[in-house]
Amino acid sequence: MEQLTENVFFYDCYPTVGMVVTDDGVIAVDGPMRPSEAIAWRDFIAEKGPLRYLVNTEHHQDHIAANWFLRPERIISSEITYADFYTSIATPEEGKERMLKYDPENEALLAGFELRPPEITYKERMTIRLGGKTFILIESPGHTRGQTVVHAVEDRVAFTADNLTPAFNVACHSADVWGWFQSLGVLEALDVDWYVPGHGRPCKKDEIPRQREKLHELIDKVRVLKNGGLSREEVQDKVFEVYETELTSMDHLGERLTMLRRGGLGNIYDYLEEHPSGPLGNRTDPVWPHM
Repeated sequence: MEQLTENVFFYDCYPTVGMVVTDDGVIAVDGPMRPSEAIAWRDFIAEKGPLRYLVNTEHHQDHIAANWFLRPERIISSEITYADFYTSIATPEEGKERMLKYDPENEALLAGFELRPPEITYKERMTIRLGGKTFILIESPGHTRGQTVVHAVEDRVAFTADNLTPAFNVACHSADVWGWFQSLGVLEALDVDWYVPGHGRPCKKDEIPRQREKLHELIDKVRVLKNGGLSREEVQDKVFEVYETELTSMDHLGERLTMLRRGGLGNIYDYLEEHPSGPLGNRTDPVWPHM
Protein backbone atom coordinates (compact mmCIF):
# COMPACT_ATOMS: atom_id res chain seq x y z
CA MET A 1 0.00 0.00 0.00
CA GLU A 2 1.39 3.37 -0.97
CA GLN A 3 0.43 6.98 -0.37
CA LEU A 4 -0.18 9.10 -3.46
CA THR A 5 -1.36 12.35 -1.86
CA GLU A 6 -2.25 13.41 1.68
CA ASN A 7 -5.53 11.50 1.62
CA VAL A 8 -5.23 9.14 -1.36
CA PHE A 9 -3.69 5.66 -1.21
CA PHE A 10 -3.31 2.89 -3.76
CA TYR A 11 -2.26 -0.75 -3.90
CA ASP A 12 -0.48 -1.86 -7.07
CA CYS A 13 -1.77 -5.43 -7.05
CA TYR A 14 -4.18 -7.25 -9.41
CA PRO A 15 -5.99 -5.02 -10.21
CA THR A 16 -4.67 -1.67 -9.00
CA VAL A 17 -7.03 -0.42 -6.29
CA GLY A 18 -7.35 2.87 -4.46
CA MET A 19 -9.02 4.76 -1.64
CA VAL A 20 -9.62 8.30 -0.38
CA VAL A 21 -9.77 9.17 3.32
CA THR A 22 -12.31 11.77 4.45
CA ASP A 23 -13.40 13.17 7.83
CA ASP A 24 -16.39 10.81 7.73
CA GLY A 25 -14.79 7.59 6.54
CA VAL A 26 -13.30 6.09 3.42
CA ILE A 27 -14.43 5.64 -0.18
CA ALA A 28 -12.58 2.84 -2.00
CA VAL A 29 -12.36 1.83 -5.64
CA ASP A 30 -12.43 -1.90 -6.52
CA GLY A 31 -10.62 -4.64 -4.62
CA PRO A 32 -7.77 -7.16 -5.09
CA MET A 33 -8.42 -10.49 -6.81
CA ARG A 34 -6.19 -12.47 -4.43
CA PRO A 35 -7.92 -13.21 -1.09
CA SER A 36 -4.74 -12.58 0.92
CA GLU A 37 -4.31 -9.16 -0.72
CA ALA A 38 -8.01 -8.36 -0.31
CA ILE A 39 -7.76 -8.96 3.44
CA ALA A 40 -4.56 -6.93 3.71
CA TRP A 41 -6.23 -4.06 1.84
CA ARG A 42 -9.35 -4.31 4.04
CA ASP A 43 -7.24 -4.09 7.19
CA PHE A 44 -5.29 -1.14 5.80
CA ILE A 45 -8.52 0.70 5.01
CA ALA A 46 -9.81 0.02 8.54
CA GLU A 47 -6.80 1.84 9.94
CA LYS A 48 -7.94 4.99 8.12
CA GLY A 49 -11.63 4.82 8.97
CA PRO A 50 -14.88 2.97 8.23
CA LEU A 51 -15.40 1.97 4.61
CA ARG A 52 -18.52 3.95 3.72
CA TYR A 53 -18.57 3.26 -0.03
CA LEU A 54 -16.92 0.82 -2.38
CA VAL A 55 -17.17 1.63 -6.09
CA ASN A 56 -17.10 -1.23 -8.59
CA THR A 57 -15.77 0.38 -11.75
CA GLU A 58 -16.67 -2.62 -13.94
CA HIS A 59 -18.13 -6.13 -13.80
CA HIS A 60 -15.00 -8.17 -14.57
CA GLN A 61 -14.00 -10.66 -11.91
CA ASP A 62 -10.78 -8.97 -10.85
CA HIS A 63 -12.70 -5.83 -9.84
CA ILE A 64 -15.70 -7.37 -8.02
CA ALA A 65 -14.53 -10.60 -6.37
CA ALA A 66 -13.22 -8.80 -3.27
CA ASN A 67 -16.55 -7.12 -2.44
CA TRP A 68 -17.29 -9.77 0.17
CA PHE A 69 -13.87 -9.42 1.83
CA LEU A 70 -13.86 -5.62 2.04
CA ARG A 71 -17.19 -5.36 3.93
CA PRO A 72 -18.18 -1.85 2.83
CA GLU A 73 -21.35 -0.23 4.09
CA ARG A 74 -22.54 0.27 0.51
CA ILE A 75 -21.34 -0.80 -2.95
CA ILE A 76 -21.98 1.44 -5.94
CA SER A 77 -21.73 0.83 -9.68
CA SER A 78 -23.26 2.00 -12.92
CA GLU A 79 -26.55 0.36 -13.86
CA ILE A 80 -24.81 -1.40 -16.74
CA THR A 81 -22.12 -2.85 -14.49
CA TYR A 82 -24.83 -4.12 -12.16
CA ALA A 83 -26.71 -5.68 -15.08
CA ASP A 84 -23.54 -7.48 -16.23
CA PHE A 85 -22.34 -8.44 -12.72
CA TYR A 86 -23.16 -12.15 -12.88
CA THR A 87 -21.84 -12.61 -16.43
CA SER A 88 -18.34 -12.49 -14.97
CA ILE A 89 -18.85 -14.62 -11.86
CA ALA A 90 -22.12 -16.54 -11.85
CA THR A 91 -21.96 -18.28 -8.45
CA PRO A 92 -19.95 -18.16 -5.20
CA GLU A 93 -18.42 -21.53 -6.09
CA GLU A 94 -17.20 -20.14 -9.37
CA GLY A 95 -15.83 -17.09 -7.59
CA LYS A 96 -13.88 -19.20 -5.14
CA GLU A 97 -12.45 -21.31 -7.96
CA ARG A 98 -11.32 -18.22 -9.85
CA MET A 99 -9.73 -16.55 -6.82
CA LEU A 100 -7.84 -19.72 -5.90
CA LYS A 101 -6.13 -19.67 -9.29
CA TYR A 102 -4.45 -16.45 -8.18
CA ASP A 103 -3.94 -17.42 -4.53
CA PRO A 104 -3.81 -21.25 -4.35
CA GLU A 105 -2.25 -21.43 -0.90
CA ASN A 106 -5.04 -19.52 0.85
CA GLU A 107 -8.16 -21.64 0.35
CA ALA A 108 -9.05 -21.29 4.03
CA LEU A 109 -9.59 -17.55 3.54
CA LEU A 110 -12.53 -18.33 1.24
CA ALA A 111 -14.64 -20.11 3.85
CA GLY A 112 -18.15 -18.69 3.66
CA PHE A 113 -17.39 -16.66 0.54
CA GLU A 114 -20.39 -15.03 -1.14
CA LEU A 115 -20.87 -12.75 -4.09
CA ARG A 116 -21.94 -9.26 -3.14
CA PRO A 117 -23.38 -7.14 -5.95
CA PRO A 118 -23.81 -3.36 -5.73
CA GLU A 119 -26.72 -1.99 -3.69
CA ILE A 120 -26.69 1.46 -5.30
CA THR A 121 -26.57 2.10 -9.04
CA TYR A 122 -26.48 5.25 -11.14
CA LYS A 123 -26.92 6.23 -14.76
CA GLU A 124 -24.52 8.58 -16.58
CA ARG A 125 -23.30 10.53 -13.53
CA MET A 126 -23.51 10.53 -9.75
CA THR A 127 -22.12 12.84 -7.07
CA ILE A 128 -21.17 11.64 -3.59
CA ARG A 129 -20.39 14.11 -0.82
CA LEU A 130 -18.57 12.54 2.10
CA GLY A 131 -16.60 14.13 4.92
CA GLY A 132 -16.28 17.48 3.21
CA LYS A 133 -15.12 15.98 -0.10
CA THR A 134 -16.78 15.61 -3.48
CA PHE A 135 -16.63 12.49 -5.65
CA ILE A 136 -18.09 12.49 -9.14
CA LEU A 137 -18.81 9.10 -10.69
CA ILE A 138 -18.90 9.21 -14.48
CA GLU A 139 -20.21 6.44 -16.68
CA SER A 140 -17.35 6.13 -19.18
CA PRO A 141 -17.78 3.32 -21.73
CA GLY A 142 -14.49 1.84 -22.87
CA HIS A 143 -12.86 -1.31 -21.56
CA THR A 144 -16.42 -2.31 -20.65
CA ARG A 145 -19.65 -0.62 -21.71
CA GLY A 146 -20.49 0.23 -18.08
CA GLN A 147 -17.09 1.51 -16.95
CA THR A 148 -16.96 4.08 -14.12
CA VAL A 149 -14.42 6.84 -13.58
CA VAL A 150 -14.21 8.22 -10.03
CA HIS A 151 -13.11 11.86 -9.86
CA ALA A 152 -11.95 12.84 -6.37
CA VAL A 153 -12.36 16.57 -6.92
CA GLU A 154 -10.60 18.17 -3.96
CA ASP A 155 -7.80 15.59 -3.99
CA ARG A 156 -7.22 16.16 -7.74
CA VAL A 157 -7.13 12.44 -8.50
CA ALA A 158 -9.12 10.34 -10.99
CA PHE A 159 -9.53 6.58 -10.67
CA THR A 160 -9.83 5.41 -14.28
CA ALA A 161 -10.24 1.64 -13.96
CA ASP A 162 -9.16 -0.20 -17.12
CA ASN A 163 -9.76 2.74 -19.44
CA LEU A 164 -6.13 3.43 -18.58
CA THR A 165 -3.73 0.49 -18.21
CA PRO A 166 -0.08 1.56 -18.30
CA ALA A 167 1.03 -1.95 -17.31
CA PHE A 168 -1.09 -3.84 -19.86
CA ASN A 169 -2.00 -3.81 -23.51
CA VAL A 170 -5.59 -2.73 -24.09
CA ALA A 171 -8.18 -5.46 -23.46
CA CYS A 172 -11.18 -5.25 -25.80
CA HIS A 173 -13.12 -8.46 -25.17
CA SER A 174 -15.98 -6.54 -23.50
CA ALA A 175 -15.14 -3.12 -24.88
CA ASP A 176 -17.25 -0.33 -26.26
CA VAL A 177 -14.50 0.30 -28.80
CA TRP A 178 -15.68 3.65 -30.19
CA GLY A 179 -16.93 4.87 -26.81
CA TRP A 180 -13.45 4.32 -25.37
CA PHE A 181 -12.05 7.25 -27.38
CA GLN A 182 -14.74 9.58 -26.05
CA SER A 183 -14.01 8.49 -22.47
CA LEU A 184 -10.30 9.18 -22.93
CA GLY A 185 -11.27 12.70 -23.93
CA VAL A 186 -13.27 13.08 -20.72
CA LEU A 187 -10.27 11.93 -18.71
CA GLU A 188 -8.05 14.48 -20.45
CA ALA A 189 -10.50 17.24 -19.57
CA LEU A 190 -10.45 16.52 -15.83
CA ASP A 191 -8.54 18.98 -13.67
CA VAL A 192 -6.39 16.45 -11.81
CA ASP A 193 -2.76 15.83 -10.97
CA TRP A 194 -2.87 12.03 -10.91
CA TYR A 195 -4.68 9.14 -12.57
CA VAL A 196 -4.91 5.81 -10.75
CA PRO A 197 -5.32 3.19 -13.51
CA GLY A 198 -6.92 -0.23 -13.47
CA HIS A 199 -3.57 -1.95 -13.89
CA GLY A 200 -0.22 -0.34 -13.26
CA ARG A 201 1.06 2.52 -11.18
CA PRO A 202 -0.46 6.02 -10.96
CA CYS A 203 0.33 8.14 -13.97
CA LYS A 204 0.04 11.65 -15.37
CA LYS A 205 -1.99 13.03 -18.27
CA ASP A 206 0.71 12.06 -20.78
CA GLU A 207 -0.38 8.44 -20.38
CA ILE A 208 -3.70 9.16 -22.11
CA PRO A 209 -2.22 9.72 -25.61
CA ARG A 210 -0.26 6.48 -25.19
CA GLN A 211 -3.44 4.60 -24.33
CA ARG A 212 -5.18 6.14 -27.33
CA GLU A 213 -2.29 5.11 -29.57
CA LYS A 214 -2.43 1.53 -28.27
CA LEU A 215 -6.10 1.42 -29.21
CA HIS A 216 -5.47 2.87 -32.66
CA GLU A 217 -2.66 0.39 -33.30
CA LEU A 218 -4.78 -2.62 -32.34
CA ILE A 219 -7.80 -1.45 -34.33
CA ASP A 220 -5.64 -0.74 -37.38
CA LYS A 221 -4.14 -4.24 -37.27
CA VAL A 222 -7.60 -5.81 -37.22
CA ARG A 223 -8.79 -3.48 -40.01
CA VAL A 224 -5.90 -4.50 -42.27
CA LEU A 225 -6.66 -8.19 -41.73
CA LYS A 226 -10.39 -7.69 -42.25
CA ASN A 227 -9.90 -5.62 -45.40
CA GLY A 228 -7.59 -8.37 -46.64
CA GLY A 229 -10.57 -10.70 -46.73
CA LEU A 230 -10.11 -12.62 -43.48
CA SER A 231 -13.18 -13.78 -41.60
CA ARG A 232 -13.79 -12.99 -37.94
CA GLU A 233 -12.49 -16.40 -36.89
CA GLU A 234 -9.43 -16.11 -39.13
CA VAL A 235 -8.56 -12.76 -37.57
CA GLN A 236 -8.86 -14.31 -34.11
CA ASP A 237 -6.48 -17.06 -35.18
CA LYS A 238 -3.87 -14.32 -35.80
CA VAL A 239 -3.76 -13.47 -32.09
CA PHE A 240 -0.07 -14.29 -31.72
CA GLU A 241 0.81 -12.17 -34.75
CA VAL A 242 -1.29 -9.18 -33.68
CA TYR A 243 0.18 -9.23 -30.15
CA GLU A 244 3.83 -9.49 -31.13
CA THR A 245 5.22 -8.87 -27.65
CA GLU A 246 4.16 -10.34 -24.34
CA LEU A 247 4.21 -8.20 -21.22
CA THR A 248 5.68 -10.17 -18.32
CA SER A 249 3.30 -8.39 -15.93
CA MET A 250 0.50 -10.46 -17.50
CA ASP A 251 2.16 -13.87 -17.30
CA HIS A 252 -0.03 -14.88 -14.36
CA LEU A 253 -3.08 -14.86 -16.62
CA GLY A 254 -1.83 -17.89 -18.53
CA GLU A 255 -4.11 -19.39 -21.19
CA ARG A 256 -6.92 -17.05 -20.15
CA LEU A 257 -4.96 -14.17 -21.66
CA THR A 258 -5.07 -15.80 -25.10
CA MET A 259 -8.82 -16.38 -24.77
CA LEU A 260 -9.44 -12.77 -23.80
CA ARG A 261 -7.30 -11.45 -26.62
CA ARG A 262 -9.09 -13.65 -29.15
CA GLY A 263 -12.36 -12.26 -27.84
CA GLY A 264 -11.01 -8.73 -28.17
CA LEU A 265 -10.02 -9.22 -31.80
CA GLY A 266 -13.47 -10.57 -32.57
CA ASN A 267 -15.11 -7.65 -30.80
CA ILE A 268 -13.06 -5.10 -32.75
CA TYR A 269 -13.90 -6.96 -35.97
CA ASP A 270 -17.59 -6.51 -35.15
CA TYR A 271 -17.19 -2.81 -34.37
CA LEU A 272 -15.53 -2.26 -37.74
CA GLU A 273 -18.87 -3.23 -39.28
CA GLU A 274 -20.44 -0.04 -37.95
CA HIS A 275 -19.72 3.67 -38.14
CA PRO A 276 -17.79 5.15 -35.17
CA SER A 277 -20.72 7.53 -34.55
CA GLY A 278 -22.56 4.56 -33.08
CA PRO A 279 -24.65 1.46 -33.73
CA LEU A 280 -28.34 1.40 -34.64
CA GLY A 281 -29.20 -0.50 -31.47
CA ASN A 282 -27.74 -0.92 -28.00
CA ARG A 283 -25.01 -3.52 -27.66
CA THR A 284 -25.07 -6.04 -24.88
CA ASP A 285 -21.93 -7.42 -23.31
CA PRO A 286 -21.10 -10.95 -24.45
CA VAL A 287 -21.02 -13.64 -21.77
CA TRP A 288 -17.44 -14.68 -21.09
CA PRO A 289 -17.53 -17.95 -19.15
CA HIS A 290 -13.95 -17.75 -17.87
CA MET A 291 -13.39 -14.12 -16.94
